[in-house]
Amino acid sequence: MSARETGTHGAPPVPGGGSAPARGGGSPPGWPAAIGLLVTVVGAVGFVVAFVTNAGTAWLGGSLAAALLGLGVALAYWGRDLAGDEVISGPYPAPHDDVRGAAALGGDLEQSAHVITRRRLLSKFLIAGVGVFALSQVVILGALGPRPGRSLFVTAWRPGSRLVTSDGEPVTRDVLARGGTLVAFPEGHTDAADSQIALFHFIGGEFKPQPGRETWSPEGFVAYSRICTHVGCAVAQYMDEVQMLACPCHQSTFDLLDGARPVAGPAGRPLPQLPLAIDAQGYLVAQSDFTEPVGPGFWNAG
Repeated sequence: MSARETGTHGAPPVPGGGSAPARGGGSPPGWPAAIGLLVTVVGAVGFVVAFVTNAGTAWLGGSLAAALLGLGVALAYWGRDLAGDEVISGPYPAPHDDVRGAAALGGDLEQSAHVITRRRLLSKFLIAGVGVFALSQVVILGALGPRPGRSLFVTAWRPGSRLVTSDGEPVTRDVLARGGTLVAFPEGHTDAADSQIALFHFIGGEFKPQPGRETWSPEGFVAYSRICTHVGCAVAQYMDEVQMLACPCHQSTFDLLDGARPVAGPAGRPLPQLPLAIDAQGYLVAQSDFTEPVGPGFWNAG
């Protein structure tokens, strides 16, 4: 008795008496893939919303995990139910007098047409789901921040900017009358970390200006950037006996009497010097901004 006569005609005959493996187990294929793609879209949209609203990491991670899990499920079921893996070659005889076989063949063809229709629909859904997920990840670029432009090469110092202490008090020529050091900022910008300077007053004539900087240190007042040229820590350890300034992070040490040249540690270039002047009221002011960028010397790398 043939397979068609026993009613097991869901699989078509193949040459040699065998039959092609049945697909789908009687249930319409594709729905798990569709559900997975829907989860992908919902998770991707949720990730964008969580990112834009600065939601917690749990929301960000959860929505992204849901999108990835849904995409994985969709692709897994797509490969199982919708990717063609049957190859049938040779003649496919269908006797004219086999009415039941012809009806079964017609049913198989109709079912195949439905599968093809679902595959086309799900193909579009798959493209849309993957596209939404890909676009959702574009928002991560927002975390990179704006382009720095020239901001790394300038500070808040301007010609005529008065030096002030951290509490906003202007610095006069009388503040360090006995020598020593203090931290100063440009007036109105005490919160500008890249503009902080270490001000020194050398009263014994031991300071010799670098060539081309003879007018930068009026009456022995000298100002250097406090931003270490290694990795940007605040250079805060003043060793007055040897006139050295050291960074507490990696112990880069700078010779204040030799243009703040590094003499120890990993720093590769001197601390930038700020050109100073004393105005008619006796206030210390800047002649200009630093003539070279402050902080780590990335522009010299390579």
